[in-house]
Amino acid sequence: MPKVVIVYDSKTGNTELMANAVVEGANTVKGTKTELRKIGEKFPISTLKDADAIVIGSPTLYGNITSDVQEFLANLGNLQQSKRIILKGKKGAAFGSYGWDGGWNTERIEDELKKLGVQLVAPSVSAADQGGVMQMKIHKDDLAKCRELGTIVAKAVTGKKSG
Repeated sequence: MPKVVIVYDSKTGNTELMANAVVEGANTVKGTKTELRKIGEKFPISTLKDADAIVIGSPTLYGNITSDVQEFLANLGNLQQSKRIILKGKKGAAFGSYGWDGGWNTERIEDELKKLGVQLVAPSVSAADQGGVMQMKIHKDDLAKCRELGTIVAKAVTGKKSG
């Protein structure tokens, strides 16, 4: 059964909301298995080795992806270079949240995925904080875009047509 792994970092809960929405969308495609993994919590790297698609999400921190996501992506590059994991040819996508620095952090994730040989199959989703500094929230329309991202990725790995 094709597997989609969603890996994310979250500092305020916004990106976690988005990650859960990506999982919801992917789960609507029959014949797809999903795994949700948070950076900083232990999980075996074989989770990614066995994946057909990898979706990565990060909040924006000072205009960039978090240092934890940066380190994770660098480690994937090192593992791939040493042939401990092969990500080339897998499907992928990116998502991220931001407060005021703009949503270009997803471009950085996409660039890193491309360097790893991951084929991007869905447009990234960048969602702005809708609640202010003390009450961060992701708009329902952005969560719908995340569900759609999950659906598109799952359809890409199962061979089902989008539409």
